[in-house]
Amino acid sequence: MKKNRKWPMRVLLLLAVAILGVSGWLLYADYRALRQSGEQADLKPEPVDGSRLLDFGALLAQYPDITGWLTIDGTVIDYPVVQAADNQYYLTHTADNQVNKLGALFMDYRCSRDFSGFNTVIYGHYLRSGAMFADLHKFKERDYFDTHRTGTLYTPDGTWPLEIFAFVLADSYSEFYDYAFDSPGRCQAHLDRIAAKATFYQEFVATCEDRILTLSTCSYEYKTARALVIAKIVE
Repeated sequence: MKKNRKWPMRVLLLLAVAILGVSGWLLYADYRALRQSGEQADLKPEPVDGSRLLDFGALLAQYPDITGWLTIDGTVIDYPVVQAADNQYYLTHTADNQVNKLGALFMDYRCSRDFSGFNTVIYGHYLRSGAMFADLHKFKERDYFDTHRTGTLYTPDGTWPLEIFAFVLADSYSEFYDYAFDSPGRCQAHLDRIAAKATFYQEFVATCEDRILTLSTCSYEYKTARALVIAKIVE
C-alpha cells in the first residue's frame, strides 16, 4: 500500500517539473523577443535639425514597409507602424522582417498608407510582458484614460499630435474596423457609434472633417473581444 501511494506523488512531481520547464522556456522566449524588440526601438532616430520630423529615408532602409511611427505619452508604445499586403504577416514578424512572436504594430492593409483616410486602424499584440499594445488594456480604468490622452504620429508628410477621446470594448468583426467612408452620413454614423458604445468618451472632440486612429489589440472578455483606443489626429 505504501508503495502505491508514492506514485501519485511522483506523478505530481513530474508534472511540476514539466510545468516549470515549459514556463522557463516561455520566459526565455519572451526575453529573447523583448530584447530584439528593444534593439529595434533604439533605432528610432532623433528629430531632424531639432524639428519634429523624423528621418524617414533612414527608417525606410531599416523598415521597408514603414508608414509612420506611433508614440503614446506615458506608455511603452513607441514603435514603427508598418503595412503589408495582408493582416497576417506582421502578426509574426517584427518591423524589420524578423520572425518574432511580438510581431509589429501594423496598419490594416486596406487603409490608406498615408493616413489620409477618415479611420486608420492599427493592430498590435497584447503581451504579458507589457510590450507592443499591452498598455491599451490600462485604458479600461477611468483614471488611466483621464491621465493618458496624448501621443504623436510621425509620418513622412509631417508630425501630428494625437488626442485620445474614446475607449471601446468591441467585437473583432464589428463596424469599428470600417475603413471606407463614401459619404458624410457614414462618417457621422461611425462617430455616433463610438459615442454610444464607448466605455469612456470625451465629448465633441472629433468631427467628419478630422482623421482618427483606431488602435486595436486582443482582449479576453470573450473570444473575439478587442480593446480599442481611438484618437483624433490633430491638424
